[in-house]
Amino acid sequence: NSSNFTLDLSNFDTSNVTDMSDMFNNTGYNSPNFTFDVSNFDTGKVTNMRNMFYQTGYNSTNFNTSITIKNPNISSYSYGSMFKNVATQPGSKIIVNYTSETEALVDKMIATKSSNSNVVKGELVD
Repeated sequence: NSSNFTLDLSNFDTSNVTDMSDMFNNTGYNSPNFTFDVSNFDTGKVTNMRNMFYQTGYNSTNFNTSITIKNPNISSYSYGSMFKNVATQPGSKIIVNYTSETEALVDKMIATKSSNSNVVKGELVD
């Protein structure tokens, strides 16, 4: 519930991570100026993203990030909803980029978002 909340994740090495479940669950909840950047996360070995962003940035008016899904074998993302109640306010958004191998998976992931979540399909990154 802090008014200004920033996570510096720029030095995270996620190249060997297989489980990102609940990683940011409820992070930045009710923090108006909440930011973090996961655009450089390597998701090539991840198989579990269950609840990864659940309620992240909920009610934050300035939460924007992007992630690139690189592993087409992610099997756990919808149980509990990866994108439930995330980036719920205007001005907040999660962009989900994809590779040619993961485009269909990203479409399925985004389809699990709740109606109040600002989660959008991003760009092809090959």
